[in-house]
Amino acid sequence: MLGQTQPTYNGVRSDISLLALGPHGWVQTLNFSAFGVLVVVFQAGIQRAVSGRVWGAINILAMASGLGLVLIAVFPTDRVGTWTIHGAIHLSVVGALVVLLPLSCLATGAQVKHDRAWRGYALFSILVGSFTGTLTLILLLVWSGLWSASHPWLGLYERIMFALPCVWMEMMAIRLLRLS
Repeated sequence: MLGQTQPTYNGVRSDISLLALGPHGWVQTLNFSAFGVLVVVFQAGIQRAVSGRVWGAINILAMASGLGLVLIAVFPTDRVGTWTIHGAIHLSVVGALVVLLPLSCLATGAQVKHDRAWRGYALFSILVGSFTGTLTLILLLVWSGLWSASHPWLGLYERIMFALPCVWMEMMAIRLLRLS
């Protein structure tokens, strides 16, 4: 719906981050920030439920992912055809995020396989992490300019790539709620 407030925005072609530009961009900025905080809270709950520890690889990845989401809210993307330091920071953080999210799935999968109550979710986590990691590699090739085949569908591609870890988090959160 936010994309409809921007006449030139196209959800299939346009980057998700472009939603933060324009008069209603504060909604996307708030979305990035809230999502970042929720990722940290979610992963902290998973870490405690599975291992009882507060800190581990899962939480470190979650903190980095959550902080990354907050940073892309603080440093908005550039308008098409412009370059600023804020935009460069934004792109760098997004580049890190697309790597951190699949790693978070993979680390969680490795951790939950040792817990009888979560063992069935290990394969699911590893599959989501692996598939998202593959999509990440393709996206990085597109962003680098080495492969331009996906550009007309970049917005849709980004949405699929980020939706997979979101669906994974939802499934894991439902399991966490059922166990508590």
